Amino acid sequence: MMPKRLSKSNVSSKETDSDTRPSMWLSVSYQPVSLFSLKRSDATSMAARSNLVPTPYAIKMALLKVLLESQGHLHRNDFDTWISHQFTWIRDLQVYIQPPERLVVNRNGYKLRYYDQTADKADKSRPTVPMQDGFVFREWVHLEGNLQICSGLTQHSQELERLFAQINYFGKRGCFFQYLPHATVQTEQPQWQPNPNQSFTVQPMDDLGDKSTFSKINPFSTQKAQLDKDRIIKPGFLPLELRGSSARYDFYQRI
Repeated sequence: MMPKRLSKSNVSSKETDSDTRPSMWLSVSYQPVSLFSLKRSDATSMAARSNLVPTPYAIKMALLKVLLESQGHLHRNDFDTWISHQFTWIRDLQVYIQPPERLVVNRNGYKLRYYDQTADKADKSRPTVPMQDGFVFREWVHLEGNLQICSGLTQHSQELERLFAQINYFGKRGCFFQYLPHATVQTEQPQWQPNPNQSFTVQPMDDLGDKSTFSKINPFSTQKAQLDKDRIIKPGFLPLELRGSSARYDFYQRI
């Protein structure tokens, strides 16, 4: 007895279901478990000020990272088609960040020895790796309270929730966050949005451009991302008020 051939509607039922799902906003929360640091987009290699919270670009890169690690091996034969679809809906997410109740920015300056790329390129025949001394400036942020992220509108809220649950750090490696499953909420409207009238701190927020593609942000691709096209930077408003400051620290409190 020959098995029944699946109809076209049955084959594409998964795609049809995703197209008919209502678009929702997803709000998730993380508890910081270590210091946070993420270079600002205008930082140099030697003097790097840190963002106070992860940017939409950093959050979307974290989503893509866990997506590729968990599902990429299942799409060896149709990877280009699959990642193009997945990248598009992640790229188009609108992301709002609610900072924790209190933040302390610690400033650190120290000397270190690091690899001298200029000397290495000038003399490829040298037998040793060129090193040089330098004074670097770094900032580390202590977050007290939960970091909240609201993203949408999307018909992939269930898949998005699974991806957020797998993220364990934002920014530099080692800046760990603990996902809080009990604080995850799906709503028809965002739970919060930036309000310039109630925000006292401005942070540059980088994000993916509307027409950016996976090949542009893929480090293994020959295509290069262009600033203000594939990666855009806009001012972001945070409901934080500077309550104290010195040469070594800044103290912010959420309004």
